[in-house]
Amino acid sequence: MISGESKTSRLRTRYTGEPKFAALHYFRQAGPRFGLVPDAEDPRQRLLEALLLRTLARRHPAFAELPVPGSVWGLSGSSPAPDSLVLWPAPGQAPELLARWLPTRTPDGAMGGVPGLRAVPLPSRSHYTLSLALAGHGARVELRAAPTDVHEAARLAAEAGVEVMWQADAASRAESEALDGLTAGLGAGEAALWSRALRRLGVARDVYGAWRRRAPLEQELEGPKPERIAPRDSGPGVGLRGVVAVLPGDGKGGQGCTTAAYLLAAAAAAGGARAGLLVSAHDANLLGAFTGDRPPFTGTGWQDASRQLPAGGCLKVALAAKDPEAAAEQLAAARADFDVVVVDVGIAHGPSSLAAHADAVLALAVDDVSWYSREVLDDRSERVQIWSHLADQRVRVEPDLAGFLDETFAYYVTWRARQEGIPLPDDEGEEAWGTGLPGSAFGLEETGSDEEEDEDAGGWVEPYDPHDADHVERFWSRPVLAHLDPAPEDVLPAEADAPYLEKWRAEFTRILTPEGQRRHPEQWPHLMAHWSERNRARNLERLPAGAPTADERLAACAPQAIDRWGEQTWQRESTAWRAASPEERSEVCRSERDRLWTVQHPRPAQDVAGELRAAAALVPPGRPVVLALTRPRRDVDRHLLDGVSQALQEQGIAGLTVIPHNEGLQRRIVESDAGPLPMRMLAIGWKLVAAVHQAQPARR
Repeated sequence: MISGESKTSRLRTRYTGEPKFAALHYFRQAGPRFGLVPDAEDPRQRLLEALLLRTLARRHPAFAELPVPGSVWGLSGSSPAPDSLVLWPAPGQAPELLARWLPTRTPDGAMGGVPGLRAVPLPSRSHYTLSLALAGHGARVELRAAPTDVHEAARLAAEAGVEVMWQADAASRAESEALDGLTAGLGAGEAALWSRALRRLGVARDVYGAWRRRAPLEQELEGPKPERIAPRDSGPGVGLRGVVAVLPGDGKGGQGCTTAAYLLAAAAAAGGARAGLLVSAHDANLLGAFTGDRPPFTGTGWQDASRQLPAGGCLKVALAAKDPEAAAEQLAAARADFDVVVVDVGIAHGPSSLAAHADAVLALAVDDVSWYSREVLDDRSERVQIWSHLADQRVRVEPDLAGFLDETFAYYVTWRARQEGIPLPDDEGEEAWGTGLPGSAFGLEETGSDEEEDEDAGGWVEPYDPHDADHVERFWSRPVLAHLDPAPEDVLPAEADAPYLEKWRAEFTRILTPEGQRRHPEQWPHLMAHWSERNRARNLERLPAGAPTADERLAACAPQAIDRWGEQTWQRESTAWRAASPEERSEVCRSERDRLWTVQHPRPAQDVAGELRAAAALVPPGRPVVLALTRPRRDVDRHLLDGVSQALQEQGIAGLTVIPHNEGLQRRIVESDAGPLPMRMLAIGWKLVAAVHQAQPARR
């Protein structure tokens, strides 16, 4: 008699074409929770899979089609999981597949393969396995092939008369542009169908010939028993056992430890484990949300928190005792009552207390390291390069009394315009030009609603009252030698649009002169003789207070520019730039942007690992540690991620994983009336469970 487990794995094999042992392994690990033949959860993963199969269907002219019986263009099967895919090539076909997938270029410049795709060995696998990933992207597909197959693919490409482009660590500009072209013509719906087809190669064998001309159809991929492969609320079994401490690697709060701890415990409970979640007392109200209670949470002991889990899940939560010794006793008792205990250590007891009693540690760290170094490829004309250089260079201007007057006059203009009801050129509804007023630092203060005369003036009092000693002191006590950072609100209205400016300059200096003369007797007379014309000239150049003039900018940029472009070119272009208007300069700088390119080169894995290890410096030693990166700033190259993970193992960190950004995740978890967690959120917990379980000694 064939067992139910065997029947189920055989059904999966009919869909996927994978070896029976691989189908059985998936079912034992995951069960039907995500479906027997799951689709890819991540749209980036779907896109990569779609590109792989579509590239085989749209054959490159340099390569013949792979007429291998019982396969789909040389692929005999696939092993799909929600966040991963393993491909099984037909015997001897791995080099042929790689030659068609990896990027190549014909002598006339036509791109072939998947632009940006790279193949890297995964020596940690028990089988020969290559990781296929797009440079700079986090999605990956594993191919059961040996490193020598990549060399053989290069030989096949040379025989076909095409140039190999996959040996550089970063995608070239030609590859990136070609990839953009491919993805632009591949909608999300079509990509999902190509991805599903690659995951159901057993079904595809009878229909794939039509895909040379069109995308797969949904009905072609239904297979023999679509109702049997749908997701179900049962399994998978979880091998994780013991106590897992979740804490911030640097000891600081606000990194999402409580959310991660809940997801980890929820995934373990959904997998059949009796799971307990011990939360520090400062998260009491959040714990109440887990149980469905309205804050404040007043429960004692272990409370049921299974309301967002699929049927049958057992998850309980409790507040950790505030006293460290009592908390340790509470944790020891929980070991006997639960299969898995997740402790949200937080910052209440410090990482050396409850974490010291854990069997494994999940340390969270915000992803703020640099994974890539930048190489700028600039093919723009010399004029655009030099004018952009002038615009981009930060030129520091030594602050002085004249700059102080420029800045304060800008706010005086705003106040006067409001007083007299003059609309400023950049006014937009209620958000008027110059709204970045620094308040009391310049003697500008909001008045209360009981001051009727100031309400009529828009709620602002005079920025400088020479009869108010406090006002005077606040105004002049602002450090004149403080560095002035140019700000857009410090740009005055254009002279042609504001004929009142000359009059206001005279009134402004007249008001300030008595105190200015007293405080700066040596500077003030000379300043008053030239400041108004200086301020007007700067405004004609549209310069904010503190910004360098054209001559100051040219002088500061000249040495570097001459060294880069030569004296003759610099003299020609600097003269043209000096004569141009601000609008003309801006237009030149915006041109030829398609000829400026940035290549992101992966940094050495050891360097990145060292920076990440420093982010987990406070994790107590003596137990397996998994580092989980939160708030990822960008999609990290999967090959780089694998290399960094390997380097971290050499530095005492057993595993590395990334908690993907999921909009509304924490809000969804704490909704008091929410139903079961969506599978995409629960899958994050499964990822954490798998990472911690793999890091434990029994698995290593």
